[in-house]
Amino acid sequence: MRWEGSMFREVQQVPARGSLVFQPLAVAGQRYVILGNDYAPSRVYRLGPGGHLEPTQELLTPTPRAFAPLSLGHRHFLVASSFKGATQIYRHVTVDLGA
Repeated sequence: MRWEGSMFREVQQVPARGSLVFQPLAVAGQRYVILGNDYAPSRVYRLGPGGHLEPTQELLTPTPRAFAPLSLGHRHFLVASSFKGATQIYRHVTVDLGA
């Protein structure tokens, strides 16, 4: 590997407390990122217009270590494994707020 004057540039900060997991995934045509925190609720972010992450939900999985999407037919789930608690399974639900 060779450094040739290129660099990463910060585009957004995401608050974290003891995070060990930052995992992208796609569910039902939407792109998300999940930030797993040990000392605060984990957060689900949706990739919004312009490529910025928009917070959409908090997950109360204690000390998460991995997240895995699972699709069964037209139903979509998120499996969250925990270091200190039970594995939790969340179902993806789309809510139409435009109606």
